[in-house]
Order: sequence, then structure tokens, then C-alpha cells
Amino acid sequence: MQGKSCVQLDNARYKEQIDNCLSEFDKRFQDFALLEPIATFMCYPFQEDAEVVSLALKIATLFHLNSSGVEDEILTLQADIQLKSRAHGQFWNLLTEEKYPNMRKCATSLTALFGSTYLCESAFSHMKIIKSKYRSTMTDDHLEVCLRLAISSYCPDYASLADSIQCKSSE
Repeated sequence: MQGKSCVQLDNARYKEQIDNCLSEFDKRFQDFALLEPIATFMCYPFQEDAEVVSLALKIATLFHLNSSGVEDEILTLQADIQLKSRAHGQFWNLLTEEKYPNMRKCATSLTALFGSTYLCESAFSHMKIIKSKYRSTMTDDHLEVCLRLAISSYCPDYASLADSIQCKSSE
């Protein structure tokens, strides 16, 4: 290589950045390790090899429920032959609130976790529109306020606001 200089990269700097990213990723998604057995159970609650005590403790911890109540509901659910025969489609809607309050709360909360990704995607879409290449110097505070207005469903009652304003009379 005549005439060309070879630039030495600082590998330590890049390694540190990648390690920081991995650490952040692990921190943000540590709950998914706890969520995996719960999601598996919720997909098919009649598994023969389900560790009921361990599963009940994980569900109770994640959703702030009483573990013995959750354990009782899991055992009752797994012993219910009528429910087992109807285990497809909207299965969790078949459970009554009186008999399975913890299992219904768990199912509702679990499905809500994934529904909330829509809100994130919607917010990012609005942010992309608000902070375009022509408005790239916008501060984070200003962007936050604009984003809050864009994704909010609040609609002010302009008539009552106008009625509540006292006009100053010039004498």
C-alpha cells in the first residue's frame, strides 16, 4: 500500500459502547424472562408438565396478586373438563370473574402489554412528522410539548373557555 496510511481503530472505545448497549438492552427487557413461562401457560393452560407453584409465584409477582389464590385458580382451571374441551379462540373470556378473578386479570394485563406497542408506534410516527429535517433544531422540551398535543385526544370546549374570559372595558 504505497501512499496510503493505515488508520488504527480504537477497539476499546467500540467495545465499551457495545457493552453499554447490551447492558441497557438487558436492563430494559429483563421482565421478558419472567414473562415467558407465563405467556406459554396463557397460550395453553392445560399443560401436563406445568410447574404450578413456580408459575403462580411468577404470575403473582408480575401482576401483584396473591400467590396462593393464583395457585388455587390454576389448579381449579386445569381440573375443569368443561373448560378444557372449549380451550380455543376466546378461551379467557369464558372464565367468570367470580371464579377466576386472578386469571382474568392476568390474561387482561398480558394482552394489554402488546396492545400498548401501538401507542409507541403512533408516537414515533407523530415525532417523525413533527421533527422533520426542516425543524431539526427543535429542543427536546419543545418536541415533548408538540408530541403531547399531537397524540392527545383532548378537545377543549372553546365556547365555555370564551365565556369564562372577562373582557376589559375601556372607559
